[in-house]
Amino acid sequence: MAKKKKCTTINMGLPGWVMTYGDMMSLLLTFFVLIVSFSSMQESKFEQAAESLREAFGVLSSAESVIEFNRPILPNHAPTDEEADVLYQVRVLEKIIMDKGFDDQVEIQVNERGVLFRIKAPMLFDSGLAELKDEAKAVLKPMAIFMRKFPYQVKVEGHTDPVPIKSTRFPTNWELSAGRAAVVARYFQSVGIPPERLGATGYGEFRPIADNSSAQGQKKNRRVEIFLDLDAADLPKNMELPFASQGEVANKPKAPAEDNPSVRLILNPVTDKLGTLGRGN
Repeated sequence: MAKKKKCTTINMGLPGWVMTYGDMMSLLLTFFVLIVSFSSMQESKFEQAAESLREAFGVLSSAESVIEFNRPILPNHAPTDEEADVLYQVRVLEKIIMDKGFDDQVEIQVNERGVLFRIKAPMLFDSGLAELKDEAKAVLKPMAIFMRKFPYQVKVEGHTDPVPIKSTRFPTNWELSAGRAAVVARYFQSVGIPPERLGATGYGEFRPIADNSSAQGQKKNRRVEIFLDLDAADLPKNMELPFASQGEVANKPKAPAEDNPSVRLILNPVTDKLGTLGRGN
């Protein structure tokens, strides 16, 4: 009886280990090419690539905030309790505005002179009118609560675009802007800010912050600006600054000059807490 021939199976294609080996070699080649490219990469190109990666992974170069710090709010000297409290209260107000969803309508700028609130006019008033909308009070009241905590002057300014107004009550945009500023100031008075601290001015279309040749620019120029002026020289002689009624702070002795180096408060963008930064650091 003849022997049965053993069948030989021939697999099509490359052996499995060859494909794995090829992938490994390709990865090694890519790795070494990358190493060589890094050795000759321009620093600017590397920064662009790193920034692209940070954005791809959701890492922001700066914290999202409605506050714009143009210059430090605190001067380069030993910070006082008043200055620290103003900055802290600004951050509290910022959170309130963002929680209410008004961050696209309100801009806050902080500098060494004071705190500026810039509100888009359509949020506060209907077109051509100077009566506050009901929803306007939702953003003006937290601002009033913030400003009530400090005795400084509050300056309200109205601004418009150059489009002529047709109204028997407001012959020009100048009257309209002044009327709107006065209405906001009167509202602040009604919620507890003393009238002697308030001022209202209308500038019409004469102080634009954007180009009026476009609709977008005109929209930015229609605004109300509220400025808390942190100038103690404007205060009445008998008016005390914040914390002055607290004996521990008011009677706090000043440290000798050599033990009190010039420092300024800063905000840690990660922890969101106040800290100090000396000149020599």
